[in-house]
Amino acid sequence: MMEFHRLARALQGMRLAFAGHSVRSFSCSRPPPRAPGRRPACAPRARARRRGAARGFTLPELLAVIILIGVLAAVASPSFINAMRDRRVNRAAMEISGVYRLARYRALGRGTAVLVRWTDATGVFEVREALVQDVGGSLIANSCANVDWTSPATTAQVTRLNTAGVELAEVELRDPSGADGTVQPQADVCFTARGRTFVRYNTGAAFVPLVGALRVNVTNTNTTLLRRVFIPPNGVARLAL
Repeated sequence: MMEFHRLARALQGMRLAFAGHSVRSFSCSRPPPRAPGRRPACAPRARARRRGAARGFTLPELLAVIILIGVLAAVASPSFINAMRDRRVNRAAMEISGVYRLARYRALGRGTAVLVRWTDATGVFEVREALVQDVGGSLIANSCANVDWTSPATTAQVTRLNTAGVELAEVELRDPSGADGTVQPQADVCFTARGRTFVRYNTGAAFVPLVGALRVNVTNTNTTLLRRVFIPPNGVARLAL
């Protein structure tokens, strides 16, 4: 009998010990056991709302978004294309300005004449450098006037820029005469080692000092965007936006 009482007390102690442990919480889909009359932790409507929030888009919603994207793309497409073409025209004008600046800096740095030849028929700006001549052991830098600019024996090509391939870009060179200048189909601008600038509009004519600002107009024939490159008498070309 005493053994039975000791066993009963041991079982009661084990039950009290386990009663203090925390009980694992259950999800809304499997509610824990509850006492009679106690309100459920998650109501059926809450579970339904959670399941509804986890759903994706419906087919009509996706079609509406696709149609809206198509309409916006169709409206913005012409403006985007024109902006890209204007950007190409801007880049062409910047490159033309860079050609004249390069020629001037090269003439000053190397101590010899450097020529920029524009030909409207080909749309090409060509930069040629006069070679330094060795005469009796003395190095003589040629000036603009005493060089045959078509001969590879006395000149060397530095670089060339072809503007004919730029889409919708119309390039024209205008001399300083008059208010708007006169379009010239050909022009040679020559920079000397002393920083002087000479010009001629005919390969058979003599070079004369540049008086006034010669300019190159680059126009987008579709949007009429105009960019001007000015070459003043000091030879420092600049781009006017």
